[in-house]
Amino acid sequence: MVTNETSRRRWSFAFSRRTERLLNIATVIALLLLVAVIALWRIPSQYQLLLPATAESVSPKIYVAGHPPQSGRGDLLMTFVSEPQSNLLEEIFARLDPDATLLPLPPQYNASQDQAVNAQLMLSSEQSAELVALCHLGYKDLCSGGLAIQTIESYSKAKGLLKVGDVIVAVNGQRTLTAEELRAAIVKLQPGATLHLTISRSGKKSTLSVPTILSPQSPHHTIIGIAFTAAPPLQAPSKLPIDIKIDPTGIGGPSAGLMFTLGLLNRLSPTDLTHNTAIAGTGEIHLDGSVGPIGGVKQKVIGAQWAHAKYFFVPCAGGNYADATKAVGSNMTLVPVNTLDDALAFLQSLGNQGPNAHLKLASCPAGQ
Repeated sequence: MVTNETSRRRWSFAFSRRTERLLNIATVIALLLLVAVIALWRIPSQYQLLLPATAESVSPKIYVAGHPPQSGRGDLLMTFVSEPQSNLLEEIFARLDPDATLLPLPPQYNASQDQAVNAQLMLSSEQSAELVALCHLGYKDLCSGGLAIQTIESYSKAKGLLKVGDVIVAVNGQRTLTAEELRAAIVKLQPGATLHLTISRSGKKSTLSVPTILSPQSPHHTIIGIAFTAAPPLQAPSKLPIDIKIDPTGIGGPSAGLMFTLGLLNRLSPTDLTHNTAIAGTGEIHLDGSVGPIGGVKQKVIGAQWAHAKYFFVPCAGGNYADATKAVGSNMTLVPVNTLDDALAFLQSLGNQGPNAHLKLASCPAGQ
């Protein structure tokens, strides 16, 4: 038999009507939030999410016959951006994350196609890095097919002989692949002397006699009155003069080109180009040695700092350097670069000693 006293004790743990109502409301809200979270997780975002990723050494990716990695050297680090396929929930959190960037996806975006394009870009960048490194070591024909004519001045006597798009491959019978070689051949002549240029036009070679003139602008020296730029090689070499390989596995896009080029040069150098320093960087390398812009520079700067890099090579082009200055902390120094030579000049300055020693930093052109 249950006494009234026992009954009162049993019901003393019951919730009040008000508490029960609040619990029911909280339960409904929690269920609604759960449904909302699941829905937001399942709905794709219309933005590409960029997040920092840790920088990694280029050394394990590089093979040079007869030149294994050497201990006691510094490290050259390539930087990455994590690009997960995002949903609306991740988009919301990304808008609250100062390290994240959201970029609108282009129409008809296809993630698989994008990955395939990035893989192809990496292969192209890998080949460029190999060629540029070897060009720097003296194999100049690997990077240049000659000098492509861009413009012909109205006062030039080459007008009617040369055409825009012609590629100069030899001067006076000597193979000529760089602007320095062509200029050296011209300035040795007196104005009015003839220069014998071998050109390639529409796949056919011919030799033309082009009169030189005196430059109408100061300083007055011998010219032929054309503007030119380096032309790419007519075809990629089937075999490199040095057995080198870059492993592109797990890397997408062209942004590791500069660091791979430096990594190859450091592997082939008798001395440590980094002077036992951890140096990160990014930038697409072109055959003429120029360094092109990349995406996700903020995330790459952050990733380099996570890896405790002391310096960070960043392209001037595309506003990359300006963007990097907004993300860098006090423990890492940005090194702006326009060309491979800028990066090498900086590395050389790391070895300077004495009270007047200073680091050699390139300047970015106005507007970059």
